Amino acid sequence: MEVFPPLARMLQLILAGICLFLLVFGAIIVLFSNAIFNEPRVILDESAASALPVNVSRSFSFHNTSASVTISIYSSVYEASKKTYRSIILVGDPKGLGTRYYQVMINDPTQDRIYEDLLEQFRKIRAERNLTDDEYLEMMTAYIQTIPYKDGGNSPPKYPAELLVENMGDCDDKAILLSGLLAREGYSVVLLKFGPESHMAMGIGSDAFPYKSTGYTYLEAMTPAYIGIPSFSIMTRKPLKSDPLVIPVSTGTKIYHGGSQTRYISNMSVLTEQKAAELTLRLDAFPVTERNGTEYLAVLGERDRSAAIHTYIRNHPLDRPGVMAYLKKEVPA
Repeated sequence: MEVFPPLARMLQLILAGICLFLLVFGAIIVLFSNAIFNEPRVILDESAASALPVNVSRSFSFHNTSASVTISIYSSVYEASKKTYRSIILVGDPKGLGTRYYQVMINDPTQDRIYEDLLEQFRKIRAERNLTDDEYLEMMTAYIQTIPYKDGGNSPPKYPAELLVENMGDCDDKAILLSGLLAREGYSVVLLKFGPESHMAMGIGSDAFPYKSTGYTYLEAMTPAYIGIPSFSIMTRKPLKSDPLVIPVSTGTKIYHGGSQTRYISNMSVLTEQKAAELTLRLDAFPVTERNGTEYLAVLGERDRSAAIHTYIRNHPLDRPGVMAYLKKEVPA
């Protein structure tokens, strides 16, 4: 029978104890994650209620025009939001806990007036311009997308008061505000949480252009992008390869009907980029002595045309109708 030296035996017992502790602790976390889950709540400081409000104004591009929105946010709401502790442990039931966490943030009563004031302004613009449900959704999306983006790192998501007063935020900050607006206007919307890529976007109910197997059309809040297409900065720096966690927000009856157009725009963007690259290779293969010839100039013209179409699509993500009109002219059926 093997006999362990006293020191080795002691180390063995210590390691066994550590392993047992970790197993028990892990089981407790999984079994009681709902009990330790901390729902954030904004608590107003009544003594600060008389503080002057902060006026927040934003002008933004939308389709082939622009719009301006101005609201006032109580300083007490902003200060209380900023002080609110936010933490979450997404183990055991990440979808269930994630739903509770984000629903609580989206529906915190201290933020209600912000939503109401924004929607009052948006509805006025909608009435003045006779916007459809799709155009109205795109207008609200453009407002959020044009708020300056700043990576928040490992910081918790911001409440709408923080995002608007500070005039900057990252993907989850902007997704919370936009999804709250869309939910209050009766749209079907979910949050899409990409864990490996540390990104959050949204899904909008739609009759076309679903994203992967989510059943929703992709909706970006972080930077200007067509509905259905992840923003170019995301695709360039960190392609979204994982399947997102789908977090329900609203089961509204309004859906997006422009998905077939944005899918066409997406396809044309890819095709024209590929064609421009292929034609560039052909141009590079021409002998120097033939680069003033008819064939070379014809290929050059077609390459430049494809590149121009691709560039136009990339530069006008907030103008779906205008881009469709442009493509109809430049790429006749």
